[in-house]
Amino acid sequence: MKITSVKGTNDYLPNEVEIRDYLQNEILKVYVENGFEHITTPVIEDIENLDKSDGGENLNLIFKIMKRGDKLDKALASGVTSQNENVLADMGLRYDLTLPLSRYFANNKDKLTLPMKCIQMDRVYRAERPQKGRLREFVQCDIDIIGSDSRDSEVELILITTKALKAIGMKNFKVKVNDRRLLRAFLMDCGFEESQLDSVCITFDKMDKVGLEGVKKELEEKEFAEAAIAKFTGFLANVSNPQEISLESVKDILVDKAPAESLEYIMKSVNELCNGEFDVVFDLSLVRGQGYYTGTVFEVESIDFKGAIAGGGRYDNLIGKFLGQQVSAVGFSIGFERIFSILMEHGIDLPNKGNKIAVMYDEGELTAAYKLAEKYRAEGKICSLYVKPKKMGKFLGKLEERGYAGFINVSNDDGISYFEN
Repeated sequence: MKITSVKGTNDYLPNEVEIRDYLQNEILKVYVENGFEHITTPVIEDIENLDKSDGGENLNLIFKIMKRGDKLDKALASGVTSQNENVLADMGLRYDLTLPLSRYFANNKDKLTLPMKCIQMDRVYRAERPQKGRLREFVQCDIDIIGSDSRDSEVELILITTKALKAIGMKNFKVKVNDRRLLRAFLMDCGFEESQLDSVCITFDKMDKVGLEGVKKELEEKEFAEAAIAKFTGFLANVSNPQEISLESVKDILVDKAPAESLEYIMKSVNELCNGEFDVVFDLSLVRGQGYYTGTVFEVESIDFKGAIAGGGRYDNLIGKFLGQQVSAVGFSIGFERIFSILMEHGIDLPNKGNKIAVMYDEGELTAAYKLAEKYRAEGKICSLYVKPKKMGKFLGKLEERGYAGFINVSNDDGISYFEN
């Protein structure tokens, strides 16, 4: 039998779990202090909910759960083809926390107070092809505000999420913002048809990887109108980087100024309240992969580590798929696994690092060892009892690797012997 974990999943050692718990607790502490409440939802959702959620490319990455018993027999008897393969599944694992939250709200709305401000910190699953930075099982840390269409909700989420990031040591970053309405209006002004916009956005999202020529080539391969491609790429050609395109220049060519004015308000408000601790910038190329975003989208980019460490946006139509009426909603998700990888690679000192002590004793000394451990526990130390092994030096080295500060020898109690580091 295989003893390794399934590809794309991880076993975590005690010291790794300690770090993960610390990070999640610090994030949770910030969220709770800012008035958000913790909720949980099931890992399993009905397949029809997952399939109809506008989850973008993630819909192709759902771990599906086969029907069982008579239901499976009937499904197999009906005939399975590539067009109706979903007939074999009735449930699936959640691929994010937003879709389950939307269903949760629809199911519990009469028990909830609006606006609802909630926290979710849990595992999600995607049938990814495993590679660096792509896991099949990973943790998301989300906060959402449901029932408010005020732009102040975006401002609050940006300020609180960046506060949580700073609490876990991520300090050098910038916040990028865009608006799906603005981007769609801009693309339609260029001449693209409304039915083409999602496809154009997917291509545009690749610009930082393939460059302007790569974007142009892919749009041509999709056989969009030459005039629309020319106007779009011509506008982009005036700058070397999409992030250099100013909000004002886009606003000037649009008939509907509301999305741009909304972004101006959000950026101005955050800049006034963040005390200059980070920059907020407009980025026309910021798309975000989920298809359910309807308005503002935002992303936190680490300057030190070159990549996104948080992201989110407004999704005013998703809850309506369950309720039949629109409910405003906006959320922000911290990229927990990326941050964990960064901190593991570059090192992290936990606040309780000097608190963990091993109490070493010989057979027959349990009573004395336990009483001694209780004494130090009362002083705030974390104490573990260990019978002395034959290879004491090797064992102590392992303890040091696991974050222990030192040890106590019950036989000749001279107090705590601290490791050099």
